[in-house]
Amino acid sequence: MNIYKLFIIAAISFLACIIIRADLQAPLISGQYGNFKDYDGQDKAYLFSVPEDGQMMRLEIKGRLPLNSWKAIDLEVFDPDGNYLFSYADELWAETGRDSEGKWTEYRDYTYHDVHFPKKGQYSAYVSSTFGPNKRAEHFSYTFRIIPIKGNSKILIPLMWMSGIIAGLCLFVILNRLEEGKNKSDISFQPITKKGLQAKQAMETTFPVWPIALLFFVPVLLVSLFAYGKDDDEADWQVYAYGHSNIYVDKQLREQSIGSAGFRSRGGPGGK
Repeated sequence: MNIYKLFIIAAISFLACIIIRADLQAPLISGQYGNFKDYDGQDKAYLFSVPEDGQMMRLEIKGRLPLNSWKAIDLEVFDPDGNYLFSYADELWAETGRDSEGKWTEYRDYTYHDVHFPKKGQYSAYVSSTFGPNKRAEHFSYTFRIIPIKGNSKILIPLMWMSGIIAGLCLFVILNRLEEGKNKSDISFQPITKKGLQAKQAMETTFPVWPIALLFFVPVLLVSLFAYGKDDDEADWQVYAYGHSNIYVDKQLREQSIGSAGFRSRGGPGGK
């Protein structure tokens, strides 16, 4: 198998990962956006439905803030029985400045987190926010929603990067060979002799193509099937939070939820 075939196989695997990840992130329903004016800092629950056990859900926030301001937003999530589960915290911001290359402006107007919910049902979320020194950010509009998506696209990332790196290395070798061939042709004409042909063939491996193709495509297929599956195992949200910087478990809310059989509402916004 030569370098060209390896490049084609790796490139196809890379493109397959990109296409499958895009499909996994597609919403199953459009979902209702909640406006901050209706929910921020109020004891009013945003209700959302988890259609199946183990459903992957997307928590997303979007909004364009005024320049040189930021807004930190918390979503506190409760199960159908009113028990506190976890909180999702993230930021929207807008910055501007000037450096050696001139003026620059950067926005972060969209953020999200994908997470499995073990049990189906109607869940609720409460929203609170804080803002930076720019007072204009206090009342600036943002929206949020929690919607089901097709699956877990994150587990395809390692395969996508591996395939992309191999395809990139192959492309580098191919371009380097073409450049060397061009330089040689500019110097002198060397007809291909039988000895030269044998040397060239000796540089090419006789290893068949199909095992390499299977080595790329079978993992993509198996991981994709797993990504579309439902993970209905009970979640330890405290452990989950350790591996995800924008997820945390509010100890006060958790103690109230566990200690009160009839607990239905949150103990207050924020309160990490």
